[in-house]
Amino acid sequence: MNVTPAILAKSKSEFIEKVKAVMPYVSFIQLDIMDGKFVSNKTWGSADQIKKVFLEIGFNKKFEVHLMVKNPEKIIVKWAGVGAKRIIYHFESTKNHEKIIKKIKDEKCEVGIAINPETPVKNLLPYIYNINYVLVMSVNPGFSGQDFNYKVLKKIKEIKKINKKIKVGVDGGVNLKTAKKIVPAGADVLNVANAIFKSNNIKEVIKNLKNI
Repeated sequence: MNVTPAILAKSKSEFIEKVKAVMPYVSFIQLDIMDGKFVSNKTWGSADQIKKVFLEIGFNKKFEVHLMVKNPEKIIVKWAGVGAKRIIYHFESTKNHEKIIKKIKDEKCEVGIAINPETPVKNLLPYIYNINYVLVMSVNPGFSGQDFNYKVLKKIKEIKKINKKIKVGVDGGVNLKTAKKIVPAGADVLNVANAIFKSNNIKEVIKNLKNI
């Protein structure tokens, strides 16, 4: 199973601590980027600041960005420029989907769309064959530590039924217990925050999640 640690940090020191904690055990991480407008929470780090930190700590893994921001099109080029392999924006954050999808593709990045728990899968139908990835939110975006919403399991199955080739990730409340329901539903990626960073044995948690 693909396990992607989700890095949500309020400060540079927290960002460095979390990245260093998972770097030996994974090949891919997700950076949660929040602007305090699309969601009430705000994270540390512009693209340029994070690039500097990656150089400082010798970061040599691949990463994606999960943009929980208004007007995501304004920062796509910056994140592509610092090496993001996949750029995920929120369906609910914009009406300019074609423009954003084209912009991400022009930057040679994979395109991901995240959908909130209340957003129906049918809203993705005009775009689902033109993107690489759907990130199904099982909590409302903005804060880690929320309980998993089991209703989203149907969404995973629905997306896979429409487009078998598209990759599906699940974000929010993912842990060893909930992952045992998520994986059989057809998810390709587990995006995990609290279950990893609040553990006393990060290596073991990641290993167990991968083995589900």
